[in-house]
Amino acid sequence: MDAKPRDALTLLGLVLLAVAAYLGARHWQAGQASYTRVEPVEACDLRTGPCRQPADGGSVTLGIQPAAIPLMRPLRLTVVVEGLAERAVQVEIRGLNMDMGLNRTSLTRMPGGLWEGETMLPICSQRLMSWEAAVRLDVSGQALEIPFFFYTNRP
Repeated sequence: MDAKPRDALTLLGLVLLAVAAYLGARHWQAGQASYTRVEPVEACDLRTGPCRQPADGGSVTLGIQPAAIPLMRPLRLTVVVEGLAERAVQVEIRGLNMDMGLNRTSLTRMPGGLWEGETMLPICSQRLMSWEAAVRLDVSGQALEIPFFFYTNRP
């Protein structure tokens, strides 16, 4: 086979691969749920213990252990959902005073309506870091997001 047709076929294959990747990414993004954000009713610091917020006729309680919320150490996330028929629970942790990248944890359903998971927070260059832990619920085809706030203090 001559080099020119082979080069043209290679180029065509690369173009088709790029188009397929683009269309696949668009399809994946379209499939992502659009969350309805439920703003917190009262302030609560997760470092002092679990926090409870009303949400769409029910309530959501989030706890993080250990309570000191250390950086670069495993953290146990617990969520209790009451009065809602949740099918899936995730916690997405976001840095508020600096973008710290994606930190999303899918929780596992445990007996007694408890959801659990484990995550870890990265070390930040800022000594005092503010965070939002957004509990994301799939509730009967509706996607809810309930934010909880906390801070970490790097030694």
